[in-house]
Amino acid sequence: MHLHEKLVIIKSILALHPEGAVFETIKDIRFVRDFYGNMFWMTTSSKTSHIRELVTLQKTNDLRRKRNTAAIKPCNFKEDHRTKKKIDRNHPYKRQPQENRTKPNYRNITPPEFISVSLGGKQNPYNPHLYAHQMIGDDFFLSVAKLELGYLTVPGQRIQQSGLCVSGQTVRGAIDRLCEMPVGDVDKQVIINLGSVDLMQGRDVLDIQTDYNRLLVLLKEMGIQAIVTTLPPIANHSYLSSMQHNWMKLNVFLRRQPLCIDICELMMQNGRILYSCFQGEAKYVTGSSRPHVLWNKIGRQRILKAMKIYLGDTFC
Repeated sequence: MHLHEKLVIIKSILALHPEGAVFETIKDIRFVRDFYGNMFWMTTSSKTSHIRELVTLQKTNDLRRKRNTAAIKPCNFKEDHRTKKKIDRNHPYKRQPQENRTKPNYRNITPPEFISVSLGGKQNPYNPHLYAHQMIGDDFFLSVAKLELGYLTVPGQRIQQSGLCVSGQTVRGAIDRLCEMPVGDVDKQVIINLGSVDLMQGRDVLDIQTDYNRLLVLLKEMGIQAIVTTLPPIANHSYLSSMQHNWMKLNVFLRRQPLCIDICELMMQNGRILYSCFQGEAKYVTGSSRPHVLWNKIGRQRILKAMKIYLGDTFC
């Protein structure tokens, strides 16, 4: 019997037994319908029970674990490339501060720690100098040291620090820091710009002057010649009459010192603040909770030029 004849016989049988009734006459074979009405044939024979178990226990493709294969590139097989990545990741200057690797709601309740940096050599990139004069100051001097003189801040510190220019540093904070430093780590000539943070904290001007006198006496006992600078106006607090009064009295005190660079007049004209010498908005700094309006490029260049002229005329 040819294949065509067999197909004709099967079609005739199916026509007489609709919906698969012909298979129901065969032992151990039955059909079921799914939710969508599709018909499936099943066998209940004990000889095929192991097949039914395999089908029942098999997992769908979505539950299978797949290997996340990366794209194959020539650099994946180079030994020097993997070594370079490891070196860059562990480089101390490329590490992120500790708080950046914690949860967003992490709050450090421990007091800030300041590491002692060797300040002896003039070539130290973490020790700001101007013509052999070591710089002592807060964020205003720190911005001059970083952006104009090319000095670096100590990596990995919560509070930015470059030598004795420390973010948020007060006059009393500078005294404590000098007392903790080994003898010989401070140069014999320094330039000081401190007091702005004390004014922003609302301290009384007499207390600030007392701390300044203590600082100058300490430096004299250490055999260090100190040059102070007057304080330019604090742009975002100029509207406060009490702040203006304390700022003016503190500058009068600073001008009475034997060695003083008057940089206040550079940032004013006809008794008014030159806002063109300041940044456009106040920013929070790492060492203080008070926002600062720092000097911009014009202001920093003016102050730097005035200090260079003073040092050249006085010591050359």
